[in-house]
Formats: sequence, C-alpha cells, structure tokens
Amino acid sequence: MLIQRSVVEAFLARRFTDHRWIKTVSKDQLLDELRRLPVRPIFRTPSWQHQLACFYLGLMYPRFLFLLDMGLGKSKVLLDLITQTQREGKLRRALITVPRIINMDSWAEDVERHSDLEPWACNVSNIDEKWDRLGYPKGELTLIDYQGLHWALCDKVKAGKGKFKLVRNDKKIRHVQKLYNWIGIDESHKLSSRETLWFGIMNQLTKSADFCYGTTGTLFGKNVEDLWSQFKLIDRGETFGENLGLFRAGLFTSKVNQWKGIVYTFDKNRQRLLNQMIGHRSLRYDEDEVLDLPERVQRSVFCRMADDQREHYLRALQGLINANGKLSDLDAQYIRMRQIISGYLAWKDEYGDHVLPFKSNPKLDAMERLVDEMGETKMVVVYWYTETGRIITERLAKLGVGYEWFYGGTKDKTASRRRFLDDPKCRVMVMQAEAGGTGNDGLQKVARYMVMYETPTSPTTRKQTIKRIHRPGQQFRSFVYDLVCPGSLDAGILEALAEGIDLHERVVDGKIPTKWLSSKFK
Repeated sequence: MLIQRSVVEAFLARRFTDHRWIKTVSKDQLLDELRRLPVRPIFRTPSWQHQLACFYLGLMYPRFLFLLDMGLGKSKVLLDLITQTQREGKLRRALITVPRIINMDSWAEDVERHSDLEPWACNVSNIDEKWDRLGYPKGELTLIDYQGLHWALCDKVKAGKGKFKLVRNDKKIRHVQKLYNWIGIDESHKLSSRETLWFGIMNQLTKSADFCYGTTGTLFGKNVEDLWSQFKLIDRGETFGENLGLFRAGLFTSKVNQWKGIVYTFDKNRQRLLNQMIGHRSLRYDEDEVLDLPERVQRSVFCRMADDQREHYLRALQGLINANGKLSDLDAQYIRMRQIISGYLAWKDEYGDHVLPFKSNPKLDAMERLVDEMGETKMVVVYWYTETGRIITERLAKLGVGYEWFYGGTKDKTASRRRFLDDPKCRVMVMQAEAGGTGNDGLQKVARYMVMYETPTSPTTRKQTIKRIHRPGQQFRSFVYDLVCPGSLDAGILEALAEGIDLHERVVDGKIPTKWLSSKFK
C-alpha cells in the first residue's frame, strides 16, 4: 500500500529526545538525584557511573533500550530496575528472556550477586514442565530462553504425513500477560526477524507490559531493518512507527528485482536522522567510554598447507568459481574450502557421511604447539564446523590434555562451563563460536588465551566470541591467536572482518569476492 508523502514527511519531521547529555553528569550528581526520589533506590552492589545513568533513564522511561557493549553490566542495570519497581509496589512479576539455556546460569548468578530477588529458571527440557514453570512461577523473576518460550507458548499441530508445525496458543499467552508486567529482553538483536514465531510471541507479551527494557551491544549488522522490530517490542512504534511500511518509506529507497520482488536499501543520506531516531529511546555506551581493560593482543600464526591439502583446496576453489551463482554449489564449495584448510575432507553420499583427515595437518600442529607453550594456563580454542571440533578434541585426548567440548551437542552446557572454570586439570575449552560466543560468561576469570582455529565470519559473532576472555574481570593482558593458512580463505576472512563484512554471506549471495583470494589463485 502506497503511503502518502505528507504522512512520511510528518514521520521524519518529529522531534527526537537526545539522552547523551547524561554522560556529562558525574556519578555524585547522579547519586544525589536518585536520593531525592520518593522511594530511594538501594543497590546491593556498587554501580559504575554508566550503570547509574542507565538506571536513571530506565526510571524516567518505562520502555527503554540499553545499548551496552558486552561486559558492561547489562544484567545489573535490569536487576536494579526490577528491584526498584518492586520497592515502589509496582511489580507483579518480572520475566527475563535470554538467547539460550546457558545464559540462564550466568543470569541466576547475577541475580544472587546483585539483588535479593528470587529467581525462577525455566531450565528444563520437557516442554510441559517448561510451561508449568513459566505459567505457574514460584519466584519473583522468571528466566526463560527464547526457544523455550517459543515451545512453551505453542501447540504442535499436524501438518501432513509425519510432520507437524508450531502454532501460537493465545490462551497461554494471555495467561502469561496477566502474570508478568515487567519484561526484559536480553540480547534484543536475537529478535530482529519480525516474521518468526519468537517475535510474534514477544510482540504480544510486550504489548500489555507496564515496563519493558531491552539490552544489546549489537543492534544490527548490515541490515538496518533489524532496528524496527527491536524498537517495536520496546516502545510499541514510538521511535520507528507502528508498521514497517512507514519505516521503509521514510528511510529506504526501493526498486523492483525480478527475482526477489521489491528490494529496500537504506538511504545513506538519512544516516544522521537515523542516529537521532535511535537515540530517542535508547542510550549507547561503548567499552572504551567506561572501562580501562588490560590490553588485548591479536596475532596471526601462519600454517603452510601440505601439498595434498593445497591440491584439494585449489580444486574446491575452482568449483567455487565454476558455480556460476548457483547458491547451493557456492555454499558447498565454500564450506569445503574451509574444511580443507582445517585439515580434512568431508562429504556425504548414499553410504552416509564421510570424513578423511589429511596425514599432515599444519593447523592442528600449530594449535598443539600453542597448548604446549601455555603450560598449565587455561585456553579457549574456537572453531566453527562440528568435524573440526572432533579432530581438535581427538588431538587433545591423544596429548593427555584435559578439555571440555562446548558445542550444540553438549548435553549439559552449564556443567561443561563449570568444569572448565573450576577444575585445574581442565586446561582447554574447545568452543563452537555460535554455541559459546554469547552467554558463556566467566571464562575471563580463568583464561586469557584464545586460539581461533576457525574464526566466525560474522564480525558480530567474532566480537562476541573474543569477549568471552576480554571483558571486565580479566586481570591480565589477553591474547587472540588466528591460525592462518597463507594463500587461502583464512587471510581473506580476516581482511573482510576488519572491514565489517561477512565473507560467507557475500559468497553465498553469489558475489564472489576475488579481492580476498590470494593473487596466486585468481
């Protein structure tokens, strides 16, 4: 539907509040102002200045988004706000939604440290039990992961032979709406896709809440549209409009693509206006503004491919070039190239899945040297593909090095994390970046070395992963080692990351970035 130009112009001409002034207010001034409130806040643990600023704005605006880098104490801000709401007699119950079950463990620890609230974690795997804990809580603060919320508030409905689909149960949603009037959305960027059931459910829950706050350090990656859904959940459209169409009409250009339909592209001439709009109901703090962390050193360790490894790599590269834009082939050849660099061939045929390691694996040897050099010091080894995690753990087992394998298939992620933190004999956490890159807190207390056997290609995921060891609580200089095979995708990925580009997405989109391939291979 075409939106009238006058409506769009009125949307863009609104006055927006700028909250950056609070960064100039001293900690003493903030504390003095808070003491004047009718119900004087009580903090169980001391607050940093930026946390007090966020807390103050949270009291002024019952719907607000805190854009804090990882490690800046987002959970304490929300817990202090819940406590204050309770002391003012305005709290029925609070619901905190987190990305994964593992996040509940660190959240429960923060609840105990920063508040007197009684947490109630929906950390059970059975769907019925998860609903019972969500719908009939015994604590003041309920913690649940997004997928768990999804399952608890949906019904499984048959959808053809041997298949089923999930359908929202509106009766359960209404029940939950009556229970919780305070909702916190941890890592709100996880709900940026407006077409998912997750977003639909959270949209209903936040609609009736009296208090709604979100936290994230990464509002969006390359897709500016991700802003709309997050702010819609928080302020119900006050910032970016109640519907996506108005947001697009005001800030994007559009053109018709015969394959994709209408394609919307952010109008860079609106960048200044976009920044003003974002600041209307949010406040941003970068790590550099508030902390003086020990230095982080990043180094590349070069591992020259063996002859047979290089031969297979060149074949895969040629396959990538010959894919001619066919997405499935592009993706398959890209993955094949990365796995070859990591030291093995993997394929699937009518006889099943097969993995063939190369006799010589320079990356694995380089990782072994680093593990040996670190002595008894703990280390995190990061990878991406499951088979890579398997060959890494097999090598560590052969060396007699104690380790924990933290990935999607880890049955008890909380126990895995705790063993790495508490057991001196467990020297290495072998961590899949997507599974352990967020919420896996506390690693910085015991480890200051990280080896990127396979780096994430997403700049956001890489940043989050590195933050496992380089964040408040780290007392020493930390080191990140990238294992790099010269003349391969490894170097190209690091260069793309430095430019803020996800190389894998570029390849799968059919845009083969030859600038990131060695000149030997062009």
